[in-house]
Amino acid sequence: MASVEPRLTRRGGREVKVWDARFRDPTGRQRKRTFDRKGDADRFAATVEADKLRGVYVDHTNRTTVTAYARAWAAARPHRPSTARRVSSLIEVHIAGTRRGDRRLSAVRPSEVQAWATDRAQVLAPSTLRSLVGLLRSVYGAAVLDRLVASSPVVKVQLPRHERPRVVPLSVGQVQALADAMPARYRAMVLTQAGLGLRVGELLALRVDNVDFLRRTVRIEAQFAPKAKQLSEPKTPRSRRTVPLPQVVADALAAHLAA
Repeated sequence: MASVEPRLTRRGGREVKVWDARFRDPTGRQRKRTFDRKGDADRFAATVEADKLRGVYVDHTNRTTVTAYARAWAAARPHRPSTARRVSSLIEVHIAGTRRGDRRLSAVRPSEVQAWATDRAQVLAPSTLRSLVGLLRSVYGAAVLDRLVASSPVVKVQLPRHERPRVVPLSVGQVQALADAMPARYRAMVLTQAGLGLRVGELLALRVDNVDFLRRTVRIEAQFAPKAKQLSEPKTPRSRRTVPLPQVVADALAAHLAA
């Protein structure tokens, strides 16, 4: 249990009475905080014990910075290599590279997060900004679980309005015109991507043994991630799939293989 004890100390050349609130944190470490008034010390001691009982005790003397904790959080995540590179870049450029990154984790206020997000909006696309704010929200969510902060300051962050542009697929004639404009070696790629609806990374990873001409199906089992030089798993588990092989794509692939 926390205790409150008086002691004398010297201030400005004279002795004054102060009150030490002594307690043990959840790890068993002995702690102390000094107050000028006994009432303040008593209230602090009672609050500490109540927080410990509720499991919400926070060590406000912890000096961990936002950047340091974000890096540790990212290092502990089971991210794919491509995701890990993207998350690391966001942390280094947009958290460590700003004044908020050097702030103590428990000292950041919601108003500071809003100011930071507004500043980042000047240099980031709306979709990237949302990813960045989501990243910081996850970091603080973990900090709450680790009892480094009592609550997350990443709340009710106002972001610029963003409307996704309407996707208008190319017409059959446009796809054919695009394929005809390509060097002969790459024409099959245009028709295959349009006919199968593949991501670029999935298209580049397509191999002959993925195509079943007899059953008219194509298995999507791998991809090339951006800037990667080796095949990797598809983006999500549901991305591993089998899709129908249209005749026009089958003809294009057969001609490509024959050539």
